Amino acid sequence: MAVKEKEVGLGSCVICGRAALRSREEGELTMIEGPNALRLKDGGSLCGSCVRRLRVMYPLQYTFDEAKRTVVKKDPLPEISTEEALQANSEVVSFREDMREHYGFHNAVFAADAMAESKGGFMQPPIVTIFGQVLYGSFYMQDEVTIISGGKEIKATLEAIDTYEHRIPMDASSLKDWIRRTWDPGRSVGENGYLCKLVVTGKGISVKPGDLVVKD
Repeated sequence: MAVKEKEVGLGSCVICGRAALRSREEGELTMIEGPNALRLKDGGSLCGSCVRRLRVMYPLQYTFDEAKRTVVKKDPLPEISTEEALQANSEVVSFREDMREHYGFHNAVFAADAMAESKGGFMQPPIVTIFGQVLYGSFYMQDEVTIISGGKEIKATLEAIDTYEHRIPMDASSLKDWIRRTWDPGRSVGENGYLCKLVVTGKGISVKPGDLVVKD
């Protein structure tokens, strides 16, 4: 496989043997191409597809810097060895099924850690931006989801999904611009183990840290 100008070849993936190609410009995840390839601690490499496969077992770790209003992320995958990656690959299916059982067999689960509400414009419902992490599964634009908060279940449609470095909510103008630039439900995705913000619209939506957004 030829390496594109904006990609760096990291050799062959230790799990599947395919070329491990890493974008020169993106971080651990792009919303268009998906997870980036990475180097393991002993020099082995994982391609983007195998990073996606193992991410549910090795989610991004993060803290929020209140002073700078930014997210500080740490990726545990580059800290494991080839042997550990191969072992994880043999266990990931059962691990994912155990998680699904724990969370009631939903197809995808997102754990919230903050929310922000913005005006939706004239005669439009408020825009709610929910910040957090996908525990397992994948969320796509226009998915029908259920927000579980305080024993209540609120039905909503995902208007937008994006990664985030700063907890900046979307308002009516930025949401409209984002949809115009990104509109492609099949390619804009929140993936297991990654941070993202889910954007919904509606009145009376209240989300607290630890609340869940689920998809069936």
